[in-house]
Amino acid sequence: MQTTGQLRPAIDLHVHTGRYSQCAELVDPYQIEEFAARAGLAGVVITEHDIFWQDEEIELLRSSSSLVIFFRGIEVSARGCHLVVIGLSEAALLTNGMPLEEVSAIASDQGAAVVLAHPYRDADPSRLPVGLVDAVEVGSTSFTKQEAAQARRLARKAKKPTVASSDGHALSRVGWAWTEFPRMPRDERELARMIRAGEGRPVIPNPFPA
Repeated sequence: MQTTGQLRPAIDLHVHTGRYSQCAELVDPYQIEEFAARAGLAGVVITEHDIFWQDEEIELLRSSSSLVIFFRGIEVSARGCHLVVIGLSEAALLTNGMPLEEVSAIASDQGAAVVLAHPYRDADPSRLPVGLVDAVEVGSTSFTKQEAAQARRLARKAKKPTVASSDGHALSRVGWAWTEFPRMPRDERELARMIRAGEGRPVIPNPFPA
């Protein structure tokens, strides 16, 4: 049984590890707890690039942690954008290069939430059906200050909730930014519902690059 102790109901929604994300090859998933707890976070979502951790893998990670709750997600390299999907029971139908519309349909069928990640880093979101996502990421280590402002304007225009995360590819980045919730969710399905309902508040305490 995991406990969040005195840590606030704050979750880093977008973290990579060296297990399946080559760009985060030095991130040992079993060391994430220390860095997340140091940042005061009670939860972390593992979101590898186009890889969904198996049930037994995520359960082993969860059982190793006494402070931080680990949730499972995936960062989908969709056509023209990257999407963080949280709340899936399985991700076999998701493929690299899939249109956002198809990712949204699969996520909806499973009660998952779709977050448009770093929208101005990968493509022009004006070409995307942004109305199909459940939230827009407005801050992470992948953003510049200008891109963060653009992402907020995009979310306002689309009337979508906003979230923040670290998009951590190094242990030192875990907890760089996060999303606070009124309470800790029991599991990924509840976390997805809270994201869709706009219950999260993005917190970005660090300055963006110019």
